[in-house]
Amino acid sequence: MKLIVGLSIGVTAAIAAQAAQQPERGRCEYRGASESSEDRVWHWAYPVGARLTGSTRVGLDGDGRPEQVTVVAEIQRDYAVNPATRQRSGRTYCWFRTRLRIRTSAQRLLYADEWSTKYEDMPTLLETQGASSPEDYFARFGHHTGYFTSGADTVSAGDAEIRQEAIEWSCAAQGLKGVESAAIVRELSGLKTLRVFMYRGEWREDVRIAAYIPSLRRAVAIQIGY
Repeated sequence: MKLIVGLSIGVTAAIAAQAAQQPERGRCEYRGASESSEDRVWHWAYPVGARLTGSTRVGLDGDGRPEQVTVVAEIQRDYAVNPATRQRSGRTYCWFRTRLRIRTSAQRLLYADEWSTKYEDMPTLLETQGASSPEDYFARFGHHTGYFTSGADTVSAGDAEIRQEAIEWSCAAQGLKGVESAAIVRELSGLKTLRVFMYRGEWREDVRIAAYIPSLRRAVAIQIGY
């Protein structure tokens, strides 16, 4: 792993806690022991459909005018589906269905991403990103300062891990048509420095790094996962 802007890789450990789901379908609740502190018990409860939001400003495209980062996490409950077998789970699960948008000062869309975080995967995100609750985590999205950090930075192109498959996936997810991923790899590899935005997606190990592409005037993911 070549990249990385101030991150350390922690030891992966299983979460012993399970989601405590209320009988009524209108509420999602979680209660579980902390992985890092014996004295802490994580607990939260939100109505299905509630939204946790956050916003911050970053410098990603280098024009001297900050871009606006917004994140919206909607509480959802649904059955899980095995993508290989299409088999549905026997019970429902609670999720933070998350949408990330970065827009320029002129409100032009610069970057977009979406993912779902299971309730059971949230505690390690909170503990490694220095957040006190899901509300705090999303409110400070893009400027976490815990064991892991998040936000905009510049990195040497030689130190960056530029993955063509991540670029292809990101372009398709953002609806960017006619973009050749190999050409993007060549463009980024020819730069001295890259302007990037780093964050976590579905769970602690799901590091995502988006880089600004001058020729597109957009950002695309260059790394998804370790």
